[in-house]
Amino acid sequence: MNMLTGRRGNVSVDYWTPDNTGAKYPKPGGAEQSDNPKYGSTLGYFDASYLKIRTITLGYNVPKSFTSKYGISNLRLYATVQNPFVFFSPYHDESGCDPEPNSYGNENQAVTTGLKSRLLIIGTNSPNSTNYMFGLNLTF
Repeated sequence: MNMLTGRRGNVSVDYWTPDNTGAKYPKPGGAEQSDNPKYGSTLGYFDASYLKIRTITLGYNVPKSFTSKYGISNLRLYATVQNPFVFFSPYHDESGCDPEPNSYGNENQAVTTGLKSRLLIIGTNSPNSTNYMFGLNLTF
């Protein structure tokens, strides 16, 4: 993101320029005008707080006065959505990715610390998906 070489500088990022002094990120190359700015890795730190709704289920039990006419003792209709919303997450707002850790460091070859088995990592496995489920429970 901070490199001037190749086509990497063509992404739309809120870089500092003389005309954009209130930018979110420093100018590419940083103070020493290199492709690896000093303390550049700190650009990957985000506030880790978030609120996530994991599951919402809505259901309706059809009245027995209606179902008994058709030989049905119970009829329930329902809809469930999993992982529909993430609120208050700077990481999610910036990247669009789920902020919830989904693997440990020992499942990721890029983690080289001795604490691999205890280090939670974000986004190294498949991201959480939003699932929609509609159902019908019938009892005769």
